[in-house]
Amino acid sequence: DSYTCQCCGNNKSGNLIAHHLNSYNSDKEHRTDVNNGITVCKKCHKEFHDKYGYGNNTAEQFKEFLKYKYDNTEVK
Repeated sequence: DSYTCQCCGNNKSGNLIAHHLNSYNSDKEHRTDVNNGITVCKKCHKEFHDKYGYGNNTAEQFKEFLKYKYDNTEVK
């Protein structure tokens, strides 16, 4: 992901997290699969989990989250 948040484009060092698309706790088979991860900043990661909770999250929820973020972003 070129060390860049895939939600907002933030690329500040020390501010990025590897987010599991399908939860670490529920998709044990793919815990370490790079295709089950995406780079997000701490703010977007918190926003995602504030909306969907922690645990049993899915890649589908993340797609929905991105759509929500982009559809509700004011373009200037």
